[in-house]
Formats: sequence, structure tokens, C-alpha cells
Amino acid sequence: MRVRLEDVAAAAGVSVTTVSRVLGGRGTVAEATRSRVLDAVRALGYDRSTLLHRQAARLVAVCAPAHPEHWQIEVCRSVAMQLQAAGVIAATPFLGADLAEVRSCIDAGAAVIVTPTFTPLDVDVPVVRFAEATAAWPPEAAAEAGPAAGTEAAPEVSPASAVGAERIAARVDLAGGMSLAFEHLHALGHRRIGLVCNESGALAEQLKHRFRREHPMRDVTDRLDEWIAPVPKSYSGGIAAAIQLRDATCTAVIVQSALQLHGVYAAVNRRRLVIPRDLSVVGFGDFSTMRYTNPPATVLRLDNQDLAAFLAAGVRSVLDLPGRQLASVPPTLRLRLVARQSTAAART
Repeated sequence: MRVRLEDVAAAAGVSVTTVSRVLGGRGTVAEATRSRVLDAVRALGYDRSTLLHRQAARLVAVCAPAHPEHWQIEVCRSVAMQLQAAGVIAATPFLGADLAEVRSCIDAGAAVIVTPTFTPLDVDVPVVRFAEATAAWPPEAAAEAGPAAGTEAAPEVSPASAVGAERIAARVDLAGGMSLAFEHLHALGHRRIGLVCNESGALAEQLKHRFRREHPMRDVTDRLDEWIAPVPKSYSGGIAAAIQLRDATCTAVIVQSALQLHGVYAAVNRRRLVIPRDLSVVGFGDFSTMRYTNPPATVLRLDNQDLAAFLAAGVRSVLDLPGRQLASVPPTLRLRLVARQSTAAART
């Protein structure tokens, strides 16, 4: 009588997925559970040639956030294409609040989670992601941002760490882009510069911290908090933020999300004002819709192909696949300011 995986699972008191993980060497399984499965294999006489040879996992979850920026979608698409070219199956779940889709992929045998985000994930397989490059992260700001933000600045796990640890593919100096935006706007004569950011999240907290720390008017005004508009990551959020900051007499704004940026444009038009004559705008991230806004948006830009290449290298390192591997010290990627027609000299 042929012994099936289901028979081994019943004898060991575990699921078929767990048996598959043990035999295929995928994912994280407690040592006691692994021993029970192997004992059941021997007792039942289960015969499988692959049991003698550990195989590289071939299923990877490439995850965009639930409400992604366009650059994150592009990076995920590029990573998936690179992995598929190497013979790896790429599932594409979204990172919902409960990670239900991600956990389903793990149950199906996904050995790695790769995501163009900056927040740690509570899963039991390796995660390849980015980290923010800001070195100084004050404890009070981390406490305000919550657990995810606090862990964002914690020491990162090295590529050689145990299964289930995180691999940082690269450090992205998103908060450092604030300095570039300030330099650009200050050179154009702007002093009352506002910030439109998400209402929650580690990156939003870091941007607010850098905004207060480096604003050109930080030593001469107590209105900086009035010039920060934390709003939902949405078109309507951008409209509300633009109205708030314009009423606070801001002549320029730095905008975290592309959806918010489009909302800022709409709010200015509704008031029969003109960008950049009445309000200069700088956004994060660059893609086609940013180049074809009216006027084209000045942005802080990263190379999406570089981002995808670093994430793919992290996956190859975890799965021990040929090709470019993860660096022992994650590189730092810096933003480049692309000046277009949405910024101009401040009116005097």
C-alpha cells in the first residue's frame, strides 16, 4: 500500500503543509515538529527521493502595500519578472492589515516575503525589504509613531541570520530627501514651506521629525506644527491639506504621497489659484502621471530598477540562487531632485 503525505501528516499530528515544508526544507518549522514528521516518515516507510536532497524553495511572495505608491507597484513588477526569469514562482499578495493574503502564501509554501516597504512584518519566513537610512531617530518620535516605527530604527539583521529574520536589501534615504527639497525651495526664496504627509506610519513620523529639525524657519517661528498637515493617503486628503496649508500662508509644500499631490493640485485649481505662482509643490517618487500633471511636478526621485535589483538580490541570497547576491552591508540609496515647472520663485 502506497504511503501518502496525508498519512504522514496524520501520524505526526500536523498539517500536510507542515510535512511538505519539512521534506522540502522550506520555511520555519519547530525542531520538535520536524522530529515528529521525520519519525512518522521512517515509521510509515514513506519514500521520496527529494527527502535526501534539500531543494531550493521556488515560491516567493512579492508584496505591495494595500495602498501602494506607483513606484512600489513598478518595483514589485520588476522583481517578479526577475524571479520568474530565474525559474522562481512569484505570488503577488497585498500587505493587508492582518497579513491574511501573505500568510496564505506562506501556508502554500512561500519561503521568502519580498516587499518595497520600510516596516517589519511579523511572519515566520525571511523578509527582504528596505529600511530608512536616517541614523538619528529620537526615542520620543519613535514612541509617537508606535511599535512599527520604533522597530524601523532598530539594528537590522545581517544576511547570514537564521531563517525567519529580516534581510535589508538597501537603506533608502527618503527622509534625507527633505533636505534636498528645502535647499531647492529656499534657493527660490520660499520660507513658509509646509509638509503634507500621511496621518500614520513610520515614514510620516520621520518626515515630520526632519521637517521640524531642518526647516529654514525653525529658529525664527513657532508655527512649524501649523505647517504640517497629516492627512489620509488619498486624493481628498491632499485637497484638505492644501486648503489648510494655504490658509496658514504657506507658499510651498512638500508632499509625501502621489495621491495627495494630485489632491493638492485640485485644491489650488478650485481656489482659482495657479501652481507654481501661488503655491510651489514638490513630491516624492517619479512616474508618468507626475510628468504630465499641469504643470509637470518637481519630484524627489529614486531609480526603480535599482530598487528592484537590490530586492531580487536579497531573494537570491536567501534561496542560494545564482546571480547577484545581497551585500553584507546594505547600500544607501539617495534621492535626486528633478526640478520641473511646479516650483518657481516665491512672490514678494
